[in-house]
Amino acid sequence: MNHKLLITAFIILASASLSAQNKFEIGVNYSPRQNLMSVDDGPNMLYKFGAYGEYRWDLSKHFVAGARLDAKVGPLSPYLINDDAIAISGDLLAVIDFNLFPGKTVNPYIGFGLGPGFGMDNNTFDHLFGGTFLVYADARLGIELFRHLRLSVDYSLPYWRGSFPAIFTTLNANIGWVF
Repeated sequence: MNHKLLITAFIILASASLSAQNKFEIGVNYSPRQNLMSVDDGPNMLYKFGAYGEYRWDLSKHFVAGARLDAKVGPLSPYLINDDAIAISGDLLAVIDFNLFPGKTVNPYIGFGLGPGFGMDNNTFDHLFGGTFLVYADARLGIELFRHLRLSVDYSLPYWRGSFPAIFTTLNANIGWVF
């Protein structure tokens, strides 16, 4: 009986210490207007709003790995066929960050992410959505303040079949809170 109690106590303490190393972040992002050129050389003004969730755990003193789920939506106007077209994109990235001053009040970091995603828009005559599978690469630079507030910028670049779809490529400003 004492062995079972000791093992249970050990598992609880080990779980508590491991969960203390894990971090969950939720946040919002904004992609400012980009002046893209469409096929017929008409201007395409694109901006997107989004939300994300990220789970991270410490690999070492300076390196942190995690997973990020991100979704964005924004108008395409005017764009070829449909004046009320919108673009929606999402991705699930494996991320890794390098923290310059881990555990400090001000902690700058640089990171990279890679993973699958999707992009879709309703720029059709019948206003129905069409989409594609994408592979996203994401480079980011940011700062964590007071171990909770994270401010960052990231460049999200999708790739599919030899091209980089411009309407799903975004430069994002992010603000998140770490729990």
